[in-house]
Amino acid sequence: MKYIDKSKNQVAGMAIVNELLADSWDGSIYYGADYDGLKKPKYKNRFTYLLLAEQGYHCCYCMKRILPANTTLEHIIPQEVKETDFGSYLVVPELTNNVIYKNSFDKSTRIIPLAKYPHDIAYHNVIASCNSNSHCNNKRGDKPIKPLIYDPAIESKVIYDRAGNIKCDEYENDLFNIGLLRTKNPLNLIRLIWYKLSQKYEELVQITSEVINDIINDLITLFDDISIIDNFLGEPSYNTEVIKYGWFFDYYKKNNN
Repeated sequence: MKYIDKSKNQVAGMAIVNELLADSWDGSIYYGADYDGLKKPKYKNRFTYLLLAEQGYHCCYCMKRILPANTTLEHIIPQEVKETDFGSYLVVPELTNNVIYKNSFDKSTRIIPLAKYPHDIAYHNVIASCNSNSHCNNKRGDKPIKPLIYDPAIESKVIYDRAGNIKCDEYENDLFNIGLLRTKNPLNLIRLIWYKLSQKYEELVQITSEVINDIINDLITLFDDISIIDNFLGEPSYNTEVIKYGWFFDYYKKNNN
């Protein structure tokens, strides 16, 4: 997992939201200055590319390589959060300094740019996630999590061990709510495969479907749950999905946990 630096594209990101606000003003009220408005292709497409650029085209949580077609927009503070719970998220400057509860947004006064933006459209509250149904944005839903990706030390706090397990005492509950601490998690096997690959090969460009298959076949006698292994063999091959997690090759090269 990597720290996300929202300062890289915040000017451009806030400009898109400001454009939405300007287009939504009907002379007396902001109409459509909400997430439904932000999802319109005119705004969403540019918004998504900016988020992906600042995240190196990786999912904010699982580190899968993603493109706009398989990207979902994740709200750190959930869209439907209760107002009584809103303040619990305001523990990092990215949110404290830039975001207000969406129902506190004064829609009857035209101000652009806003001092703080409603949390359903605020650039600082939105990150790019993969579209998996078993982990990350879709799995989390509205479950509470700390804004862990804004922790500058997150890269040293979240550990992936040699068995492919993810570990972090400070954010254990948050990782569970994101779906990264599931039992019998295929992500564990994917990370284990990358650990094995990092020990056997020197460069990422050496990794092919054939060498991934070799590693998987070697693991058949070592992995407890053969049913998960079976999902990585046969047709269609799961190798394409494994390759999308190539971020872990460099991680394991640097960290022999």
